Amino acid sequence: HNDARMNAALAVTAAAHGAVVANHVEVTSLLKERDGAGVERVRGAMVRDNESGEEWAVRARGVVNATGPFADAVLQMDEPGMAEIVAPSSGVHLVLPSYFSPKNMGMLDPATTDGRVVFFLPWEGGVVAGTTDTQCSVEADPKPSEKEIEWILAEIRRFLSPDVKIRRGDVLAAWSGIRPLVRDPRAANTKDLVRNHMIHVSDSGLLTIAGGKWTTYREMAKETVDRAVAEFGLRPLRACQTEHVRLIGSHAWSDTMFIKLVQNFGVDLEVARHLAHNYGDRAWAVCALADRTAQLQALGRRIHPLYPFLDAEVRYAVQYEYALSAVDVIARRLRLAFLDAQAAREALPRVIDIMADELRWPA
Repeated sequence: HNDARMNAALAVTAAAHGAVVANHVEVTSLLKERDGAGVERVRGAMVRDNESGEEWAVRARGVVNATGPFADAVLQMDEPGMAEIVAPSSGVHLVLPSYFSPKNMGMLDPATTDGRVVFFLPWEGGVVAGTTDTQCSVEADPKPSEKEIEWILAEIRRFLSPDVKIRRGDVLAAWSGIRPLVRDPRAANTKDLVRNHMIHVSDSGLLTIAGGKWTTYREMAKETVDRAVAEFGLRPLRACQTEHVRLIGSHAWSDTMFIKLVQNFGVDLEVARHLAHNYGDRAWAVCALADRTAQLQALGRRIHPLYPFLDAEVRYAVQYEYALSAVDVIARRLRLAFLDAQAAREALPRVIDIMADELRWPA
C-alpha cells in the first residue's frame, strides 16, 4: 500500500465530486455565532495560507475536525480548557534493500524482546521493517531516534540467516509516523483508549472524528458525514454513496494496462508497471506529459537512475495534485524520500528545476 498515492487519489477524487481542496492551509481559530437560543455555535474558521501568509474566513453550517493527531489543537480552539483526547504513539519504519526479503513473502513477529510487534515486508521495490509503539508528543515533522532504529535492526537480525549481516548503513530511509490513539472524553474512565475511531460533538457543535486507521477510512467517513447531517440540519439529496464511488485512477485500470503503456509510449517495463500500479488509468495522463516534453529530449527521463519515477510525474503532481513544494513531490506524491533518502537528495535539483518551470518560480 502506497499511502502517499492513496492520499493524493482521495484528495483529487473529492475535488472531482465538488469539494474544494486547499494545500498548505491551516486553521488558526474557529468562528462562533449565537443561535436563536443564545448558545454559541461553531460557524466556520479563520484560515491561513502558509505559502503566501494570506488569511481569510470560511463560514459554514458546521465544522468537522478530522485532523488526526492534531485533533486536540482544534478542540482547544473550541474549548480552551478541554482535556486532551489524543494519546499519540510514535511508529518508526525502516526501508532496506530488496535482497533482505523474498519478493512475495513477509514476516510478522508478535513476540519481540519487549512485547511489541515487528514486521518485515517487501514494499515498493525494497523491504520495510517496523514498527515501534512509543508514547510521543505531537509534531508536524516527527523523526525516528537512533535508539528506535537500532531496536528494529536488533529484532530483525534474529530472523536472518547467520551469514547475512544487517548494518545501520544498510538502512536506505527511516521515518516516524504518529498514530492518533484516542480517549472518549464522555466515557466514565477517560484513561481508557478507544480501539478504533470515535466521534465527539462539543457543546458548541464542533464535530470531531479521531482515531481509526487506513483500513476503515470509508466507514469513518460515512459515520462522520451521517452525524454531520443530523447535527447541522443538512438536507442531502441522497443517502451515502461511498460503496459505489471509485477513486480517481481506478475506472479504466486493468492488471495488463502496463503493456499498453509500453506499446503506446515506449516507456520501459519497470516504469510502465510503476505507473500502472501507482496511478491506475491516470498513468495515461502522466505519460502524455512525458510525451509533450519529448521536444526537450525528456521522454521517459527518470529523476533518479535507480528508481522508476519520471520527470512527468513531477509535472503531473503540480498540475493535478496540488503540489507546491519540492517536499510535496519527493515525499508526499512520489514517495522517494521514504524509500531512499540519499536518492531523494540526489533527485532534488531536477525536481526543483521542473517545479520552477511549472510554477514560474523566479531564478
